[in-house]
Amino acid sequence: MGLRHALVIVTGLLIATGVDGGQPRTVAGVAAMEPGGRMMAEAAWPPKRAFRLPEGEAFQDNCRAAAAYSARHEGHGVLVMLDGRVVFEQYEGGWNGDRPHALASGTKSFCGVAAMLAVQDGLLTLDELVSDTITEWKGDARKSRITVRQILDLSSGLETGEQTLQPMRRRLTGRDRQAGGGGAAARGADDRNAAALEIPLRAEPGTRFIYGPSNFYVFGELMKRKLEEAGTGDWDVAAYLQRRLLDRLGVRARYNRDRAGNPNLPGGCMVSAREWAKFGEWVRMGGVHGGEQVLRAELMAAMLEPSKNNASYGLTWWLLREGQNPEEELAADMLSEGDDARREAIRERLRQRNRRQATAGPAETLGVGELGVMAAGLGKQRLYVLPKFGLTVVRFGELTGGREYQDAAFLALLLEGAEKIDADAGGGAGQGVPTQRAPASR
Repeated sequence: MGLRHALVIVTGLLIATGVDGGQPRTVAGVAAMEPGGRMMAEAAWPPKRAFRLPEGEAFQDNCRAAAAYSARHEGHGVLVMLDGRVVFEQYEGGWNGDRPHALASGTKSFCGVAAMLAVQDGLLTLDELVSDTITEWKGDARKSRITVRQILDLSSGLETGEQTLQPMRRRLTGRDRQAGGGGAAARGADDRNAAALEIPLRAEPGTRFIYGPSNFYVFGELMKRKLEEAGTGDWDVAAYLQRRLLDRLGVRARYNRDRAGNPNLPGGCMVSAREWAKFGEWVRMGGVHGGEQVLRAELMAAMLEPSKNNASYGLTWWLLREGQNPEEELAADMLSEGDDARREAIRERLRQRNRRQATAGPAETLGVGELGVMAAGLGKQRLYVLPKFGLTVVRFGELTGGREYQDAAFLALLLEGAEKIDADAGGGAGQGVPTQRAPASR
């Protein structure tokens, strides 16, 4: 049976959550209070285990098939954790599980976690004005209205600022050569936090999703000032996250920095596959590590809610939702600022390609927020967090490769033969009565 049919269980899990008429965001119809007085979602993450995977050698076959697919698309390695245990690793070209690898834009998802820890620690609220801390914006009629939430869900309206803030990505994708870039422009700004504060707006705050690096450098400057004011002893948000979370997980985040010492929050972190998996597993477990609730459950849930302007994006995390393909946003971002017509043309070409591939593969691109979330970067760096399957999966690849790699195809191979658990039958994680089975896809 074709791969098209193997995704039936995946694309039938759409949940109802989000914003309705400006009312408080809710999950399961219940709201809680955010520090600072705003209503926010009751904890609904992680969702309960809903599928049982094949056992033993059958699941190893799935992992090998998924890893082979990854390798055919310039993959460097695949690591699979099932119920908190590494059950499969395969690496190519000298890579291994302990060698740090560039995450590219997979780096961005660390910011969402850092922000929610800062909310928990009383350093900020999601709906406070950025200009209350970055006072340079107070005199700008539009920037003065930008909130922390809008910075994190990329609806601030800021231009991407890619040429100034993320020159390495432009070099990797060849856009500097196309534009004749070089010299100081190719190196980027010496102080990218400061440069980000000067980036102009393309849209009114809160009205449009614009994917790019500018918001993350603004967040870095915001947190730097917050941490200094609070006297935490952390030089910047990278140091804060390392102290508050990553040290206890056994993860060392290695950031590239500009000449002023600012970490490259939108795309400059390196971690190993085993380290990224530990971070993803902590997210899968709802912020719990070693029996301790490091991040409150309702804050984790709020981070992973669909945002107003892009149902496939939460607060710095991609949501796997039916009918949505994050690659359309990522590819469109590769164009120069302000070229909206060309961006839309890129998106349409991707939609057409996906429809063509659907005749021989998945009927629809993978999605559904209830399935899970992912951190994603150039070259198809992937951290998949799939609580309903008990899985945390890392996929690394060549930064300039992987253009034909599809999340749906990779995950269909990995999840082949999964059986849906009858919730009414009882049982713990991974147990229950199978009610639906994913047909074979190979």
